Amino acid sequence: MKIAFLGPAYPLRGGIAQFMAILAKKLQERGHEIKVFSFKKQYPKIIFPGKEQIEKSKMVIDLPIESYLIPYNPLTYNRTVREIIKFQPDLLILKYWIPFFAPAFGYIVSKLKRKSKIKVIYNIDNIDFHEKWVGGDILTKYAFRKADFFITMSDSVDKSLFKLFPKLAKDRVVKINHPTYDFYASEQKNNFEFQYNLLFFGYIKPYKGLDTILEAMPIVLNMIPQLKLTIAGEVYGDDSPYLDIIKKYSLEKNVILHDKYITNEEVKEFFLTADVCVLPYKQATQSGIIQLSYAFGVPVIATAVGGIPEVIQEGKTGSLVLADNPKALAKAILDFYETFDLKESYQYILQENSKYSWQPFIEVIEKL
Repeated sequence: MKIAFLGPAYPLRGGIAQFMAILAKKLQERGHEIKVFSFKKQYPKIIFPGKEQIEKSKMVIDLPIESYLIPYNPLTYNRTVREIIKFQPDLLILKYWIPFFAPAFGYIVSKLKRKSKIKVIYNIDNIDFHEKWVGGDILTKYAFRKADFFITMSDSVDKSLFKLFPKLAKDRVVKINHPTYDFYASEQKNNFEFQYNLLFFGYIKPYKGLDTILEAMPIVLNMIPQLKLTIAGEVYGDDSPYLDIIKKYSLEKNVILHDKYITNEEVKEFFLTADVCVLPYKQATQSGIIQLSYAFGVPVIATAVGGIPEVIQEGKTGSLVLADNPKALAKAILDFYETFDLKESYQYILQENSKYSWQPFIEVIEKL
């Protein structure tokens, strides 16, 4: 097939761009002709909470990419439609994670359906959004109204989709496990002795609960004073709430903060030196960080929100804890160091990873 993608791609950075690039490359390796129609610009600087939007990594996935669309500039929509039609794809795949892109996606998909027979698939990350969006449901309905099929990656998103579209035919929706981010993992964990290093990884936004683990640290340090918490990811917005907690509890010696975007080359350094990845999310649908952690053979302690419980085997690949509860998180961390066998957990994670290959994802796309 000829398959087009619409969404962020290199040199734009982030997990969505990486997911699309890995999927596109896998499809290309299957013999399909691929072209990614990326954003010329992704967000206006005035609303972007991070430091920059451009990827600095040298290790990137090589794909044919053309950038025409500026989602917040309607003057770029028709050019994007024309270029996609010029490619003559059988299939267009879009990622959907926030309503900010809904006007552009909805318009482009509607135009394509009027002018061509291109089949449209949305791969949905979120419908119940982490941040509040005025008119979010209306925008999402507009984006989805002309789509042919939907791919979800958790029961949580699946239920949200049918809640938004109660009459949606079930054969137009496919639920698949979120695949493992195997792009980064050139090597896996081979040291099964505790390093006493926790890892918090990824963009830092309020819903991700960094404050919760910082509040839990004093409790844990009473029992394991040598424990370190490595925070690897760029703070979106104001970092003072986190710095204030670190100062309040005098955590400066035990908390190592890398407030920056982690390049592809650097990712393995953080996971291969971590005992466990901690995701104290206050809300979630699913998390690509779990699959990234599993790719390196590293267990996960996470909150039981959204689709996260679907991918953690209690006591084997990690553990689950109540959200927004520092005491419960501290107990889970202490229990981890008291009861977990890292080598045994690694074997369970390897078994789990077989469930999260890209093969089912590819096969579903080829059949739709």
